[in-house]
Order: sequence, then C-alpha cells, then structure tokens
Amino acid sequence: MSSSCARNICMRSCRWFASSRNGKRQRSLSEQLAMDTLKKKIAEEPNDGTNHISILTNCFRSYDTDPSPSAYAFVIRHLFRNRMLAHVSSVLEHLEKDERFDVPEGMFVTVIQNFGQTGRLQDAVDLFFRIPKFRSTPSVVSLNALLAVLCESKEGLAMVGDVLSKAPEMNIRFEATTFSILIEALCRNGKLSFAMELLEMMQLHECDPDAGLYSIVFVSLCKQGGSAQVIEFLEKIRNAGFDPGALEYSHVISLLIDEGKADDAHSFLVMMRMEGKRPDIMIYNRILDAFILANDYKKVDELFDEMLLIGLVPCSTTYNTYIHGLCKQGNLEKARRMLICMEKAGCKPDVETFSAVIDGYAKTGEMAKAKELMQEVEEAHQLLMEMARMDAVESQLML
Repeated sequence: MSSSCARNICMRSCRWFASSRNGKRQRSLSEQLAMDTLKKKIAEEPNDGTNHISILTNCFRSYDTDPSPSAYAFVIRHLFRNRMLAHVSSVLEHLEKDERFDVPEGMFVTVIQNFGQTGRLQDAVDLFFRIPKFRSTPSVVSLNALLAVLCESKEGLAMVGDVLSKAPEMNIRFEATTFSILIEALCRNGKLSFAMELLEMMQLHECDPDAGLYSIVFVSLCKQGGSAQVIEFLEKIRNAGFDPGALEYSHVISLLIDEGKADDAHSFLVMMRMEGKRPDIMIYNRILDAFILANDYKKVDELFDEMLLIGLVPCSTTYNTYIHGLCKQGNLEKARRMLICMEKAGCKPDVETFSAVIDGYAKTGEMAKAKELMQEVEEAHQLLMEMARMDAVESQLML
C-alpha cells in the first residue's frame, strides 16, 4: 500500500471518529436539554389531569431525541411524590409497549418500593412478574426488593409463598440476602419454627448463614422458647464456626433465671468467664437476686466476693440487692456495715436501702437500733438539705 493511500485511510478514520464523538456529544446535549425542559414543564403543570406521557414525548421530540430511562424514572418519582398514583400504570404501560430500550432493573426496584410505601402490594407483585416484558431481566435484586416490601405486613407475608414458588421459573437464584429478609420477617412476626426451617434450608441453596442471622434467630428463640432449646441452638451456632459472644450468654443466663434455675445460670456465668468473655455487673445483679429468692445465702456471699475478685465495681443495684439478702437472712450488722461500704464506694444508699435494714431491725424486735438508724438517716437528710441551701446562696452571691 502506498503512503498516499495509507494517509487517506488514516484521514477517513480520524474523520469517522471525530464525527462519532461529535454525534455522541450532540445526543448527550440534546438529552440534557430535553430533560431540563421536562422538569420545567412537569413543575408548571397542575397535579391532576395532566397527560404526563404527552409532556415527556413532546419534550424529547422537540430536541430530536428519544426519551431516556432516566426521564421515565423522573416522571414516575414525580407521580409517587405527588400521590398521583392513578397515572403510574399508564406511564408503565407506555414504557412497556411503546418504547424499545431495555429498562434498567433499578427502575423496577424503585417502583416496587414506592408501591409498598403506598400500600399497593398486589401492584408491586404484578410489576415484578412483568419485568421481562420491559426487555429487562429480573434478578435477586428486584426479588429482594419485593420481598422486603411484602414482609413489612401480614397481608404481604401471605403473598410471599406465591412469589418464591415462581421465582425459579424466572431463573432467579436465591442468595443469602434473600433468606435474611425472610428469616428476619418470620422472627419479627413470631413464626420462629418457619424461620428455623429456612435457616436449615439455606445450605441446600449453597448459602451459608452469617453470625448476624444466627443472632437474630437466637434472640427470638430466647423470647419464645425454653432454655433447653436455646442452649441446643447455642451449640449449633458454635458448630457452625461462630463463637457466641457475651450478649448470647447474657440472654441464656436471663432465661435460666426466669425459669428459676439459678445454679444453671451461674454455671453459664462460669463458662462465659472461662472462654474469656467478661460478664457485666448487670448479669451478676440478676444471679445475685436469683440466689436470694432461692434463699441460697452461701451462694450469695460467694457470688458477691467473686464479683469483687474479678474487678467488677458494684453499683447501687448490686448493693441494694446484697443488703436486701443480708436483711432477709437476719445478718443485720453486716447489712449495716455494707451501708458504710456502699457510701465509701460512691453509691449513695436510697430510701429502699435504708428501709430494708430498718425493717429488718424492727422485725427482730431491735427497735432501738431501728430508731438509731432512722435518726442517722434524718440527720444525713438535713445535712444534705443545708448543703444544698448553702450552695444556692453561694450561687446567688456570685451572680
């Protein structure tokens, strides 16, 4: 090939690329101008009785270009925002039958979510099944959007089964996110047995539950099941490769206490510590109270000492519970000494605390000690009142 021929081919190629670039730039500019005009026209029109399809097509035709997916998305958002729901179906029908471009799946997700927010659940379901008619391929993204909408109400939950049965026919493969939406909804609505069945089915669909999903089912099980079932599920979590945290142990301990199994609750507390998980003061308070209710005062003293040994700082609730236990077993002198320890620790005894010790003295016939303690309380109260008054006066003087 001669050098002159090569130059001609090169020049033609350059002109073609330049023309192509210019054409794309021109189309982009035309679409932007048409979009700006559309937004202006829509804003000027009254809320009802407007032919939005006509406005849309005329705006783009005036710039010699075709309506874009974003233009349809804008019109649909406008209709939902202004509660003109009767017009949505006509816009969708025009988009389905009169346009030729492939509608992005994201547009259907938005419409389905809006249908859900406006209570039009059947419309949301119908649109999902119509997606292929819009020259679009539905995926787990639009399926999950629909399921999330349906799972928000009992009416929607009744439609879920039909959607799930037809989804495989649309070549949609369930993912872990799909199961998460369903399991959370079932737990939220008290359908725990179905939630646990779905959890088992996940592996059949090559989906593995994560720690968060196990935790959701576990918390629901603690509210609806017995301790034996909860402990069995806790072991299942462990076998799945997840390490139960302090929160899971706390739930089990609370459930055991509610069932009157204080010793088992304490055993779980010991196991929790052996696994390196630090229990908080609230767990100790609950077990302490459980041992007092069971009149197991030896365990009460051991638990209180154990708590101090591991470095937990008792709170007002801890002291009140412990002092109540001491009074219940008649150890009033130790209870009174604990009042002093409580104050030194920065926990001010309240009316409940003093009342427990005073009632204890009264029940044992030690009225002198009861009156003595009442006098101390009254003097302390008067002192506090005087200090507050002096602070108020000082504040006024500073002003």
